Amino acid sequence: MSLIRLSICLILFVTWFPAQAQRLGESLPVWHTGQLDIHHINTGQGNATFMVLPDGTTLLVDAGAINSLDWRTNAPRNIPVKPNNSRQAGEWIARYVRNALRFQASPVLDCAVITHFHDDHMGTPSNVTKRGRGGYVLTGITEVGEHIPIRKILDRGWPDYDYPRSFGGDSMVVNYRRFLAWQTQHNGLVTERFTAGQMNQITFVKQPELRSKYPVEIRNLMVNGAMWMGEGDKTRQLFPDLKTLKAAEYPNENMCSIVFQLRYGKFTYFSGGDIQGVLQFGAPAWHDVETPLASILGPVDVQLLDHHGYADSENGTLLANLQPRVFIIPAWASSHPAPEVLNRLFSKEIYSVERDVFATNLLPEAKAAISDFLPRLKSQSGHVVVRVEPGGKSYRVIVLDDTSETYTVKAIYGPYKSK
Repeated sequence: MSLIRLSICLILFVTWFPAQAQRLGESLPVWHTGQLDIHHINTGQGNATFMVLPDGTTLLVDAGAINSLDWRTNAPRNIPVKPNNSRQAGEWIARYVRNALRFQASPVLDCAVITHFHDDHMGTPSNVTKRGRGGYVLTGITEVGEHIPIRKILDRGWPDYDYPRSFGGDSMVVNYRRFLAWQTQHNGLVTERFTAGQMNQITFVKQPELRSKYPVEIRNLMVNGAMWMGEGDKTRQLFPDLKTLKAAEYPNENMCSIVFQLRYGKFTYFSGGDIQGVLQFGAPAWHDVETPLASILGPVDVQLLDHHGYADSENGTLLANLQPRVFIIPAWASSHPAPEVLNRLFSKEIYSVERDVFATNLLPEAKAAISDFLPRLKSQSGHVVVRVEPGGKSYRVIVLDDTSETYTVKAIYGPYKSK
């Protein structure tokens, strides 16, 4: 190689490498074409997962903003907002997304998914006074949409919002539907019902010509008890006909969650919303939706823990089939995660593969309950980013500081080899 060509190569390397490499103590470098970024954003108020697909298409899955009172006990939650309480969770999510998309002149969310209608996944209008241009209360996804344009939203209820019962008296869904109606009329928002078995509702829209070069598949696995059967777009219904049930026996909201799997080359990511797989005493067998789902799934690289690692989630059958190398726990409450769930996550009797477990926001009460497991966790707080390299053969897990908007890299794990 000539001296001139060598010099050119060195210049290109020096200019490219600092822009791409993540380093401890520095801010996370921006996404670049071919990468898949999966950001698990910690606001302390629920789930929010932001993705940048290899062509630049953007996807937000959930935008939680919890009620200050626990609807089950009417007791105060008093859970601090991260990084601080100067803004609500929805605005913090929007600011995080804008920072991640700082390479774009006009950041936009090409798609958003609301996995189910609970406050820690969509936001609640309770105790919130801020209103948007359309008169709806700004909370969770409605507040995100006030700061960043959203092109399409997928949820489990559109257009009727009547399964398993009407949501007409639910203030969260009523407020959300006002947001949808106004955004549709004024900003061209498209809303669709998430359909089990489909593989074309979330796809490349920025640079669709890159699909063959960077093969990404997002399979809709389950919603409202309708589950993909593992071939084509065939589905089957796990829940009984509502006509055979009393209203008190209807499937609960968590069981109706949207579930999907993302595959990029050899890399696979699983997201199950708040589905459950450990039966409460006296519950019918069909309340376990993890076990039938496990029958159509194989090993994955990364799993976003079902139901925050609550005690009714992550049964042994699901874990034995998924065998995740990396777990992400979207924790925000004292019950996240349950000790018995961590025991299963780390059990070599269920599967022998090594595994790393990352939590976004362990509360002091949770740490006390799972103290024996704390030394085995790779993170106890922070934004957890999975950065998959072009082609999907390998990935890293990067933990970012969540106490400010510098998004400083706290820890880097990997590279892991995709399965």
